Amino acid sequence: MDEGMGLDRTKGEFRLFGRRHAAVDAQSLCDHLDSLVGHVVGEVIMNNLETRLGKEDGVRMREANPNASAGELVKMLEETDLISGMGITRTVVPEDPKAPIRIEVWNPVVRGEKGAAKSFLFSWWSGVLTSILRRELELKTVQYDEKANMMKCEIVPRLSV
Repeated sequence: MDEGMGLDRTKGEFRLFGRRHAAVDAQSLCDHLDSLVGHVVGEVIMNNLETRLGKEDGVRMREANPNASAGELVKMLEETDLISGMGITRTVVPEDPKAPIRIEVWNPVVRGEKGAAKSFLFSWWSGVLTSILRRELELKTVQYDEKANMMKCEIVPRLSV
């Protein structure tokens, strides 16, 4: 595995961006959270958590790869999604900073256009891209195409209030 990911068999640890991770049934986690607090609150909780984690991971990525371009970092993130089981991710970051960023994930680990599943898959991307691109972004739209088994989203610049 590359610098951002590693398995230490002597300690029984999988590390991603310097932090220890464990395999969990993400769909069950999201479904259970939604059943406890409802779709709206589940989405808010997961959005808050995943956006923060994404921002922290983005900072660590930049520190570990100070000479990498934003495009190179995004390619590393796509590979990380693949290796960590999130799905097969394709990201389009337009040169125009005002244009929406588009992300598509085939065979996503979670499926859903609302609730915790919506935020689980894409809020992390919103956070990590905020750090990497050095501009505030937010998750805008999420769609699931059942026939293609693909989720997609748009991440847009956060409007100032």
